[in-house]
Amino acid sequence: MKALVYTDTLEVQYRDEPDPVPGPGEALVKIEAVGICGSDMHAYHGQDARRVPPLILGHEAVGVVQNGAQKGRRAVLNPLLTCGVCDHCQGGRSNLCAKRELIGMRLAGAFAQYIVIPERNLLDMPQDMDPVIASLAEPAATSLHAIYLAERVLHRPLSECRALVLGGGQGNISVTANVAPALMAQLCRLALGGDRAGAEAVNARLAPLNRALFLEANPIPVKW
Repeated sequence: MKALVYTDTLEVQYRDEPDPVPGPGEALVKIEAVGICGSDMHAYHGQDARRVPPLILGHEAVGVVQNGAQKGRRAVLNPLLTCGVCDHCQGGRSNLCAKRELIGMRLAGAFAQYIVIPERNLLDMPQDMDPVIASLAEPAATSLHAIYLAERVLHRPLSECRALVLGGGQGNISVTANVAPALMAQLCRLALGGDRAGAEAVNARLAPLNRALFLEANPIPVKW
């Protein structure tokens, strides 16, 4: 198969790699779309010691299952591989599993034609959904998790709260355009750092929701 392989700092190669072979309980997935995470860029710039080249990066992925019970179906990949039986996994905190792994970190990722992943990591999705849009499920879930964490420490309902979202990154836009409007009824403010096109796109996305969105053409100076 063809894959984009991180081979050194500031270096990737598009080259042939061995075809992955699924084992028991694993699915072979033909990748249709995959996002580029900030952590992938950290690796590319040599700023992530956890990702050691040569390595196939990429963990925000969607593809078509090639074997097993879900053969032929399009699925979102949950990139976090866990044991599923420890107290953390059983308690809904699989991110704390001592045996956790992540595709695109120590395991081969999704910047490739195919990937092998446990069948339990396949998330069903609308089969007519654009795979490019569906590949945003993982960063959108991260944004939703951030909202839930904030909800735990708030002293009032989310519907009475306001949100300040700084920056025009994918996760921040996801919070503003998809998550925050559904949970917070009053104000979502987005500073896109001069990205007028991005601001207009978010504004168009929010219009049907009848939410107030104030857009800044310039970044807001922040003092730490």
